[in-house]
Amino acid sequence: MDDGEIGQVAAVERQLQRSLGAWVGVSAVGGTAAIAAGRSRKDPLLRAFGLQTLLWAAVDAGVLSASTRGGTPPAGRLRTLLLANTAADVGYVGVGTALAARPDRVPRRLRGRRTSDAALRGHGLAVVLQGLALLVIDSTAAARLRPPRS
Repeated sequence: MDDGEIGQVAAVERQLQRSLGAWVGVSAVGGTAAIAAGRSRKDPLLRAFGLQTLLWAAVDAGVLSASTRGGTPPAGRLRTLLLANTAADVGYVGVGTALAARPDRVPRRLRGRRTSDAALRGHGLAVVLQGLALLVIDSTAAARLRPPRS
């Protein structure tokens, strides 16, 4: 890896960490607020949306923490990782959309006895939002990395 490539990858990593860090903060505050609002309004959709959002904030915070350890990876490896994440993000949007649109199709044995369709819809909507945000973050970072030279 030459100095130019190292500098490019380091700049992309820093921007990725800033973007993900900001999203963790938004998710943590938004999730907490949605849980509180859902409890006060006795709204299972809003409460589930908040819980799912807060859980994603915790997972994303773990990813962010892990990304700050270690050296700068080669551009090709980081680009491949970001493209794989982008594909996973599209999957999150699809699964979340299906859950939000058709919570009645989730079997009782998977949802538990007390999880309502409204709560499943809230979880699905939160997964869609997280998937879209991560799709923007990951695909933007991947686009900033030059493809490998042929």
